[in-house]
Amino acid sequence: MSFSSETKKELCRAKLKPVELAWAEAYGLILFAKKFSSKEIYFRTESVDAANRFADVITTQTGAIVEISKSLSARGRENIKYKVSVVSENDCERVYSQCGHNLTDPNLKINWANIGFDMCMGAFLRGAFLTCGSVSSPETEYRLEFCVQHKVLSEELCRFIEELGETTIGRRITPKVSVRRGAYIVYIKDSEDISDLLTIMGAGNASMTIMQVKIMRNAENNRIRAINSQIANTDKTLSAAAKQVQAIEILKSDGKYGSLSEELKEAAEIREKYPLVSLKELCTYFDKPISKSGLNHRLNKLIELAGL
Repeated sequence: MSFSSETKKELCRAKLKPVELAWAEAYGLILFAKKFSSKEIYFRTESVDAANRFADVITTQTGAIVEISKSLSARGRENIKYKVSVVSENDCERVYSQCGHNLTDPNLKINWANIGFDMCMGAFLRGAFLTCGSVSSPETEYRLEFCVQHKVLSEELCRFIEELGETTIGRRITPKVSVRRGAYIVYIKDSEDISDLLTIMGAGNASMTIMQVKIMRNAENNRIRAINSQIANTDKTLSAAAKQVQAIEILKSDGKYGSLSEELKEAAEIREKYPLVSLKELCTYFDKPISKSGLNHRLNKLIELAGL
């Protein structure tokens, strides 16, 4: 089962009390259905949990007769598609009117009267998500989206999510919109925003999974950065040591080595003896204490005298 299906399964366990919550979810379910009009109400899903939830909630809240039919999807036998529809056209017209929508208005908009008070906002968004939403597995990417059939309604949903964020968590969540196969995709890609929205809708476990994956991913990224930094530092140390050894060899071949000061000779001898160690470790091999910067100065002097 996909992460999105698991999330919908969790959401379908959300309680529908008081009655205002049940109606807010019912309104979200039908408003964002594939088809919501005075003549036809239906949506399609691969989630049997969402299909049953739609049927149960709409029947309970509106008294309409709802039918669930299923068929195999084009992807194979294991993928079953469910179509959930209000059977009677009379019921469709009655439900459409019950939701407060005008038959003469061509544009679907959110009727805020159906959402009631602030705590109903999460239930309304849950209904919308069960009907037209999906969420990617955090193992692959962070993305939560709603596939909306009407442009005006997609804009309304964006404004709703912005207000929902400010009302419930004290900060604005700003979705983006793209067009895919004639539908308007309202999407969020920030992991924290997705986690917060899932929590608000009632999918606490899914939200926690996203946060856990993010923590593990950040830890892994930090580990990789640390390894890369260590490798880079090692490469830098070896490159510098190789240049220092080369300078010493040049000074010896040019006959300049004998005229070096005793301090430079000592630094040269120890570097030749330990060509792969870092400056910090190299300092420990001197009879008299020497600082890292002091040793670095001597070795750089050797490089300078060798003309490198």
